[in-house]
Amino acid sequence: MKKLEVSTNDLDPSRRRSGITSPRSISRLESIRLGGTEQWIRIQGKATSNPVLLLIQQGPGLPMLNEAADDNKQWHLEDDFIVVYWDQRACGKSFRRAIPPQSMTVEQLITDTHELIQALAQRFQVAKLYVAGFSFGGTIAALVASRHPELVRAVVCVDPDVQFDVAERVAYEFALEQATRRRNNRALRELRRIGPPPHLNSKSFGTRARWVTNFGGTNRQATYTRLLLKTLRQLVLSRDYTLFDIVGTLRGIGFTQDQLLPHLVHLDLFEMLPRLDVPVFLLQGRHDYVAPPATAGQYYQALEAPKGKQLIWFDESAHMPQYEEPGKFRQTLLTIKQHCEADSAQ
Repeated sequence: MKKLEVSTNDLDPSRRRSGITSPRSISRLESIRLGGTEQWIRIQGKATSNPVLLLIQQGPGLPMLNEAADDNKQWHLEDDFIVVYWDQRACGKSFRRAIPPQSMTVEQLITDTHELIQALAQRFQVAKLYVAGFSFGGTIAALVASRHPELVRAVVCVDPDVQFDVAERVAYEFALEQATRRRNNRALRELRRIGPPPHLNSKSFGTRARWVTNFGGTNRQATYTRLLLKTLRQLVLSRDYTLFDIVGTLRGIGFTQDQLLPHLVHLDLFEMLPRLDVPVFLLQGRHDYVAPPATAGQYYQALEAPKGKQLIWFDESAHMPQYEEPGKFRQTLLTIKQHCEADSAQ
């Protein structure tokens, strides 16, 4: 694969493509049955002739539909793709009390994702989709691409979880070291109370996540409270959520984490995913203390990828480069699209 060159001279997200706007735009909220449960997607795009891009949210347990409006303002990907936002099983608008707890497994999430990709490919009469996942969503995207490469044009993994136990240890040690250095007694007390990882329930996981975030290891520009308030604002202002949906979204976060975290103890892409038969792009924040950059670099070196692989660093970001450096994220996705289209034309 020819090395991707992402220009830093054209990162203005307000730029629009010149020419006549296609009248065949799409903006739809739809329910779809995946793995036996009703789940919700929002499909947005300026032209139905554009390629399809499925976004898989970070988590576990976080919604995605609520971010559609803000994401497009930052990235403007709907100008160049048909973008599919998805509230996964038990997340956001897709939360239902009747969802069997035993269905909350990595294997089921892979199956759900495969079914959605198949449905979208049929819906838009395309052979392959672009799939981009954030954090744990990036891990699911890569696992699906490894099993069904015939459906994936390229997979983009943004700060994916590679080795869950290593990531937990790095995150906890970072939070504890920062709390000690800053003499933050409340953080020290709470971190010592949950003890070292594994943190396999929503309460202990949430405590660690809160302090890692407050110390800049998740997003260098926002505290935990600021990110939480942003999510709540998006939920309230979103056209896609009723009050019932908002309550379900908050319940779904804890439910998903409590059910899914115990399944992640042995998550290790070095063993589970040594090879990918699609073009793979790893996007990694330099200052990430949730998905360690060192592990990402080691995995990139070990990964066998005959269709090509690239590791793209975001030097000003922690775990959320898509929000911390949105202009570069947009341009990276556009460059990947151009790169893949050029390869297909040859």
